[in-house]
Amino acid sequence: MKKMFVLVAAIMLLSCSTDSDEIKQEIENGLPQINIQTLSIDEHAAAGSSVGTITTSNFKTADLTFSINGESGLEIDEALGEITLGNTLILDYEVEQSLPFTVSVFDGNSIVTQAFELSINDINEFDLLSAAQRETIVYFQYLTLWQASTNNSLENSSRWNQPMKLYLEGQITAEFKADIEVVLAEYNVIFANSAFSISLVNTLAESNAHLFYGEAADIEGLWDDMFEIIDGQAYAGYAITANNSAILSDARMWVSSTQPILFKHEIGHALGFGHSNKCDTEKSFLCSTLGNDHDFLVMEEEIISYAYDNDMAAGLSADEIKIFLANKMFLEN
Repeated sequence: MKKMFVLVAAIMLLSCSTDSDEIKQEIENGLPQINIQTLSIDEHAAAGSSVGTITTSNFKTADLTFSINGESGLEIDEALGEITLGNTLILDYEVEQSLPFTVSVFDGNSIVTQAFELSINDINEFDLLSAAQRETIVYFQYLTLWQASTNNSLENSSRWNQPMKLYLEGQITAEFKADIEVVLAEYNVIFANSAFSISLVNTLAESNAHLFYGEAADIEGLWDDMFEIIDGQAYAGYAITANNSAILSDARMWVSSTQPILFKHEIGHALGFGHSNKCDTEKSFLCSTLGNDHDFLVMEEEIISYAYDNDMAAGLSADEIKIFLANKMFLEN
């Protein structure tokens, strides 16, 4: 029995010694590797900002050369492995939440490659804007969500996704038509960087918007649904625009006066804007009561431009409007 115990103990000792040697040999002969790391950076970080430094294991020399795929827009220090943002790289969380990239390391004999994912951290751009910019966003929400109509305010914004083609009908004189063309030119200046525009057409068949000038009684038989609303009321004009899942089309407008401000006002409604609360001193063109001293406010020109920006989607909630505009304004600063 004693001899058998010694033999088993010897076998166990031999086995432990062999495992230890194999592990040590694997470490000594291990393949070089780029360590996997968690990397993140705030959106809108400036060019040259550091993302982090790549670390390695099992390279037999400290003289390493680092490289990074150029398509990522990131840059890397060839000797130190520090990653920074390139001059042309813009990180925008609202567009992309992560950025994949690949790092390679050369030790003089072989190249090792490792894929990474840079997480982009969201920031609150609204709090970083000026007071004037924040006011513009709040007023944008007010107009596009029709917040002046407390009982009929909207949950989501709406807009046209195709140019407006306007047909004129009724008591349209050459002088009134000229005034209309001036107003449309003012709007189209605001739309200068947009795919949207407003133009006059010669026939109803080619139009998607219709303006009638005349008395309220003239609307009966033309647009019975509108006549039911305006009949017996003190309205000087009215606009109804079809809304299909926040996309506007087929506008119908009536005006009872040739005052250009009234036409400008009804076009504003047809474009998806409600009444203004900037009326006592600022004289917005969207006030419910108008005079010849009312017109576009500078802020409203900005809002119309943003509302018909090519990147502005239809159907945004108040929070989505805030996020989109704050991000856009921050990038424009």
